[in-house]
Amino acid sequence: MPLEQPLRREPVAFDQLMEGLLLHAMKDRLDTEARRKLLSLGVDVDRPLLSAYPLSTLLGTLKLCAELRFPDLPREEARYQLGLKALEGFGSTSMGKALFGMARMWGARRMLNHMTRVLQTGVNHAKAHARELPGGDMEVTVEVLPEFQAAISPLPGLDPHFVRGIIAQLVEVCGARLPVTLVTPTEPSGQSFTYRVPLSQAPAGTTGPVVLARVR
Repeated sequence: MPLEQPLRREPVAFDQLMEGLLLHAMKDRLDTEARRKLLSLGVDVDRPLLSAYPLSTLLGTLKLCAELRFPDLPREEARYQLGLKALEGFGSTSMGKALFGMARMWGARRMLNHMTRVLQTGVNHAKAHARELPGGDMEVTVEVLPEFQAAISPLPGLDPHFVRGIIAQLVEVCGARLPVTLVTPTEPSGQSFTYRVPLSQAPAGTTGPVVLARVR
């Protein structure tokens, strides 16, 4: 008999992320037509949210919400602003309140070194690692976990501008409002992106101690 093939893990977005996005960031902005479009994507906001949604549903929801929330902004800026608002909204959830409390206690530097934990409160298919740069800034790379890459392709696994907004809002929760920048990606499939966070510009006491030559 042939060996049974192992089940393939599918990339999903968890209800905490969808709640922060739809019930908080988009609060009072979802009219009947928007709700109909969401329903066609597989999201019924008139019922309790599901525990998880497919990646394709998340990507479609992000596109729709960015267009509705920021119709006058360029696409990339709209996705960035939506990332800011989504994480802010996530802070209203029970898990978000706990995460934000930890962020305020730890400071930005330590939180960025635990960025995988932040990401995996919202999705199951991404990880991150942070690197200290000379002068005190940090570089954060966010990427799709290898075991999900086959299931995701040819879809992008991450929206780089939405994630940039999440990182910027997380740093702000820690007490520092900073211009997080997306480094030009070198990996063409849309499954890995690197960001620079200028913690050297942050107010004293908001970043936590420098960890020299730390790579995760």
